[in-house]
Amino acid sequence: MPFVFSSRFTFLVLLATVAGGATAQQLSLDDAIRAAESDSPRLAARRQAIGAADERANRAGALPDPKLRVGIENLPVSGSDSFRWDTDPQTMRRIGVVQEVPNGDKRKAREQRAAAERELESASLAASRLMIRRETATAWFDVYYAERVKGELERLAREIELQRDAVLSAVRNGKATTAEAYAVGVALENVRDRLITQDRAIAKARAQLAAYVREGAGGTLGAAPDTTRLPQSREQLIHDLHTHPELASYEERVRLAQSEVNLERTTKTPDWSVEVLYGQRSPNFSNMVSLMFSIDLPLAAAQRQDRDIAARLAEVEQAQAVMEEASRMHQAELQASLADWDAAVARLARYEAQALPLARERTDATLTAYRNGTGTLPAVIEARRAETETRLSQIGAEAERARAWAQLAYLVPEEPKQ
Repeated sequence: MPFVFSSRFTFLVLLATVAGGATAQQLSLDDAIRAAESDSPRLAARRQAIGAADERANRAGALPDPKLRVGIENLPVSGSDSFRWDTDPQTMRRIGVVQEVPNGDKRKAREQRAAAERELESASLAASRLMIRRETATAWFDVYYAERVKGELERLAREIELQRDAVLSAVRNGKATTAEAYAVGVALENVRDRLITQDRAIAKARAQLAAYVREGAGGTLGAAPDTTRLPQSREQLIHDLHTHPELASYEERVRLAQSEVNLERTTKTPDWSVEVLYGQRSPNFSNMVSLMFSIDLPLAAAQRQDRDIAARLAEVEQAQAVMEEASRMHQAELQASLADWDAAVARLARYEAQALPLARERTDATLTAYRNGTGTLPAVIEARRAETETRLSQIGAEAERARAWAQLAYLVPEEPKQ
């Protein structure tokens, strides 16, 4: 007995391990989204863009690198001392350093522009992350419901196969005609042809999912999330629309354009530079040191700086117009997604209340008539096919509801968890 108990216990442990491993291999929607985010080249590119913007921001307000100046001044080019640097008292070899000093407002404006670039990249990363979530969820639902459709077609094929076997036996016994056998065979081949087409649809859907989830896209999918209710209330979805990262990115583009205006305005304030030079002459003459200052002279501001500022202001208005257009489009997309979800919910309610019960009653009625000898087998097959088509339409409505749900569920960033 101890040996038997131990064997049974080991078998149960192994069975549980296998079952647990099979469950662990299932790809849920949340798992797919996490995998897509962690292995997305698009998000990796956005993160690198943020890193680049950080590096630029760290030096935006710094002074430019100094310049080394080297040369020969006042070198004779004619006469007996031509091209000799040690005979004429004005000839000298010079070396020095030049430092350009942009005005303080310009350096501050450059810092603000770099910060705006960094915020724009951060908003773009958040928008890309939400887009990855929506696209991955849509691809996951496409696979899920494509396999549901295949399951219904396979069930119909099995039912017709049973009817074919029964009618072939009846034909041999003289209780059915060959025409009925042909009708069953044609119906079965039609379903098998649709199964081939559905396998193609599943392969395409899995290929699309694999673009986001490289590992696990070919495995079994987990249970679908509950899409019978909106992820948030309608009022909350409309209220939170302004927090959409894509809209935030347009706002950051407006701020970036405004920072360009501020930077352009600083060109009216002169920049200056300092130059320190050491001049070496022949041993017979003294060496010299020079200290020079230079300053910009924006004398024709109306023709130059003002025109540049006006161009930047036009770019701000352009960015604001694009932002307004994007806001309207997002509002329209939100209303469209809500309309898709509402329509799918209404269709599913009618399928449950009317279409499916009627299809089942028709199937039962034709089957009863056939058994009583008052109906035909093609009528039974047609009723079965019509019922399956109704189920497929129901699955299609569920898929539409799921896609609309995915658009609404990943419309705005999730609140940070405590």
